Amino acid sequence: MATNLQQYLNFQSQDVKILYVEEEKFTREKLLRVLNRRFANVYGAIDGVVGFDLYQRYQPEIIICDLKMNQVSGIEMINKIRALNDQVQVIVTTTFDHYEYMIQSIANHVTHFILKPIDLNQLFQSIQKSVYQVHLEKEFSKQKKLTRALLDFQDHLIFVIENDEIIEFNQAFSHFTGISKAQTHLHKCQYLSNYFVEDANYFYPIDKSKWFEEMKETGEASLHVHWKDTNSRDVIFLLKTEAIPSSNQYICVCKDITQSEDERRQNRPLVLMDSLTHSINQLEINAILEVEMRRAERLNQPFSMILMDIDFFKSVNERFGPLAGDKVLSTISIIVQQRIRESDIFARWGGEEFILLTPGTDGAGAQELAESIRSIIEEFHFQNIGKITCSFGISQFSKGKEKGKLILEANQALTHSKNTRRNCVTIYN
Repeated sequence: MATNLQQYLNFQSQDVKILYVEEEKFTREKLLRVLNRRFANVYGAIDGVVGFDLYQRYQPEIIICDLKMNQVSGIEMINKIRALNDQVQVIVTTTFDHYEYMIQSIANHVTHFILKPIDLNQLFQSIQKSVYQVHLEKEFSKQKKLTRALLDFQDHLIFVIENDEIIEFNQAFSHFTGISKAQTHLHKCQYLSNYFVEDANYFYPIDKSKWFEEMKETGEASLHVHWKDTNSRDVIFLLKTEAIPSSNQYICVCKDITQSEDERRQNRPLVLMDSLTHSINQLEINAILEVEMRRAERLNQPFSMILMDIDFFKSVNERFGPLAGDKVLSTISIIVQQRIRESDIFARWGGEEFILLTPGTDGAGAQELAESIRSIIEEFHFQNIGKITCSFGISQFSKGKEKGKLILEANQALTHSKNTRRNCVTIYN
């Protein structure tokens, strides 16, 4: 028998603490002698009250107890211990006729059942399995602490999302959001919706409470976001998400790129502005157009596009030379930029064509604006050249309309203006 028991106990168990609770004196003393020969830390209790006190004092990883006791039943003691530690291993001993207690034990996640009289082989097999589980939990806890240390070492904001809940986050995330690690309740993804700042240059969800769903729908693994932290500090993040294999979890990493974005914005005019007219160039206006269309759709606001073309510009270059033509282009750009609102966006579309985006303005408003610009240019005297006029075409954005369609309609309206009498405004209908 001793050889068999030694075989069952061929594992690391000296650092495991065991609490044995049994009211019947003879059974308790006999089993305690057996346990003490094989384990360094064994605590015996005469009932559930003493057993719970001993648990609080020594925090054993394995509990062996009888189900039916007079003052506090085994189930009641287990429940009180589980409230303190839901990972503790529980082995219950019971007689065959305590069926009701066994059912309650199953409901309370008891690890193992041993029928009385106790079979030592069966008991030590159960202890062996419990010890193994304890060591697994300890290894898992050790790995979790290591992972936590590595996460907290990172300057990037890191958090894990599962079923629309933030289930884990690092210290940098805690500092940014003000969420304490001591808080044990989970946070909905929509908690982060409060941090989004509406900015045409960065990802901004249509429904902020569903930002993570919308981000996934873009199909992009990373996006730039503009957030404001608990101290009202504006921060630009490169937000990357990646699915964790074999789970429904996503890990999100936010890298602070505020400084590089500030530098980019400072250098942006050198790269994205048309040097002759000091307006936005075609490459940049294409990106801005997409952002403004998304914004108009999200906010359900009107949005219009105005294309304008200088009439007979080729003849100006032929008669007065390219320098005079350049002067006309720069002068018209100044006229338009002095007339439009700060929220309007003006760009050189190519050659002698310009484009004007008017957020929050419907077709009628855009037509009125274009007409006023047309009139100012017509009345302006261009030195050594005389009178210059422009033709205009307008298209209106509507929900679901694609960028190419919006541009095509504006071009068709502009073509109509140039094919009729020029120096006029046409709105696409």
